[in-house]
Amino acid sequence: MAFSTPLIGRDGTPQIAYNIDWSVGRIGSNTREDVMLVQALFKIFYYELLGFNHGMDPPAGQTEVIVVDGYYGPITQKHITHFQTQAIALGQKVMPDGIFDPFRAPGASSTLSKSRYALDLLNNGCSNSCKEQAIDNYTNLPNRADMPQLLRSALKKVKKTASKYTYVEPQTVPTTGGA
Repeated sequence: MAFSTPLIGRDGTPQIAYNIDWSVGRIGSNTREDVMLVQALFKIFYYELLGFNHGMDPPAGQTEVIVVDGYYGPITQKHITHFQTQAIALGQKVMPDGIFDPFRAPGASSTLSKSRYALDLLNNGCSNSCKEQAIDNYTNLPNRADMPQLLRSALKKVKKTASKYTYVEPQTVPTTGGA
């Protein structure tokens, strides 16, 4: 389930980032709230901040705003793959695997691949671009009336670590959610 995670910004002020409990994308668990969060962040990044993302345009041929419905499908996958490709082109060390994994901590690298988490980069892009434009589309995500109630409720939960990285015996990993 998507959630909010606290962090301290570079300027020392408390901030919030949004994370997922399980992977979204190819071979991901694709739980509904997690997919909704990824879709919501793409909506902010590519469509609400259009022109302010330092040359990062929506996927080619994508003429309509991504729908935040929590169902994983070809449009959501196209956005994931496109974002990873753009991040790599801009010099970020991201795995082009078509998956958004939960990040362990904001700014942290993967313990296996030593690459940045694409979801963390997307959070940064949304947060920084909204600050540059003096709008609260990102920080106000848990309260936005245009977002599904299921997502808003999930983001009101604050925790530090994704369930994927928390060992609790026994732990059941969801197989599909939004598919």
